[in-house]
Amino acid sequence: MLKKLKARFILLAMVSMTVTLIIAFTAVNITLRVQMSQSTDIIIDTLYENGGHFSLFKHADDRVFSSDSDTDNNERKQFMSPDGIFMHAETPYETRYYVAYLDSSRTLIEADFSHIALSNTESIGSQIAEIASLKKTKGYISNYRFGKFDTDDGIMIIGVDCSKNMQTINMLTLITLVTILFCIVIVLMLLLVFSGRVLRPFEENRDKQRRFITDAGHELKTPIAIIRSNTEVMEMIDGENKWLANIKQQTDRMGKLVKDLIELSKMDEQTLSEKEKQRIILSEIVYNSVESFRVPAEAKGIALTADIAPNVAVMGDLEDIVRVTGILLDNAVKYTDDRKKIDVTLSAKSKKVYLRVSNTCKGLDPGSVGKFFDRFYRSDESRNSNTGGYGIGLSMAQMIMQNHKGRLSVSYSDDEIITFTAELAVCP
Repeated sequence: MLKKLKARFILLAMVSMTVTLIIAFTAVNITLRVQMSQSTDIIIDTLYENGGHFSLFKHADDRVFSSDSDTDNNERKQFMSPDGIFMHAETPYETRYYVAYLDSSRTLIEADFSHIALSNTESIGSQIAEIASLKKTKGYISNYRFGKFDTDDGIMIIGVDCSKNMQTINMLTLITLVTILFCIVIVLMLLLVFSGRVLRPFEENRDKQRRFITDAGHELKTPIAIIRSNTEVMEMIDGENKWLANIKQQTDRMGKLVKDLIELSKMDEQTLSEKEKQRIILSEIVYNSVESFRVPAEAKGIALTADIAPNVAVMGDLEDIVRVTGILLDNAVKYTDDRKKIDVTLSAKSKKVYLRVSNTCKGLDPGSVGKFFDRFYRSDESRNSNTGGYGIGLSMAQMIMQNHKGRLSVSYSDDEIITFTAELAVCP
């Protein structure tokens, strides 16, 4: 159980960290791309407002100068676009762009390709035609961010080359992904090394709990046996009466509880090895268990039906498998409601064996059904101490199934029928 807890702790920590890193990576990546688009759109709008070129700029101190003038570099620190947004003065010299004018029939009538490499002009023509056919006014085609504007004479298209920014963002994305993978590997290694220390107090507490239950159980066996024997002596001397019978009944219940607690405590630290397993004909075990419970079921007026597939075999410990079958049938007999019906089925399908024990059971809270495997758990209405149980039988059955690498589950249908399903690997 501790190994499973350790594995779950590591898995939860890794999933939490991975999800957090992915969210952070996605947020940063999206933010960078949005900022690139917004800054490029500002350039496109500026070019549109200035007739397709960077002509006049407004300095931060409200002076106006030309991009083609010999303005001192120290003065040319910042300028404003026509929208009043400050831009860097080097933007006109860093921006690679083209401007194209199309008439109303979308035929290219004028273009300015002087701000892009000559080798790119061959593909620009088809790009312009594609942009003209699109309904959207802004977007990306290849490495270009474009803007399309309606004019009195037709359409004005401005394309800004974003390949440099895209390369930077893609490189940053690759570096970030590699860093995330590296962090995941490092954290996984650290968790594998230090998770034992984190869970050590829990392991120590469980060991103390098991030791206490085992020691207390052995200590209780003696006084229980003495009370039982003294009660029998008193019956021999004074004869039977209801008080002595009640003492015997309660000591028997206490003795069974102590025995079950000790066995459950031992199961926590036991693992069933492959050498300890043997081939078991589960069909015979289930049939014998059904027949042994038929008499107490009939005494309560319960209709017990069984549909058992023949020659179904599993690998496991004979005593444990018999115990699981007995626990499920005993549970069904104890908690069947006034409809008094129990169905037992054993089937094999897709290399799996399914043992299902169903019984009518009114008044259960569907949300509490999954807690039936908790030790000492009882629901308020149908699973009370009047049945004689202590709420550890199903915990024991689940522990046995886990030791057999199987699964024990429970479901509660709308027609108020509870079904326990034991699942094991079929043995050829």
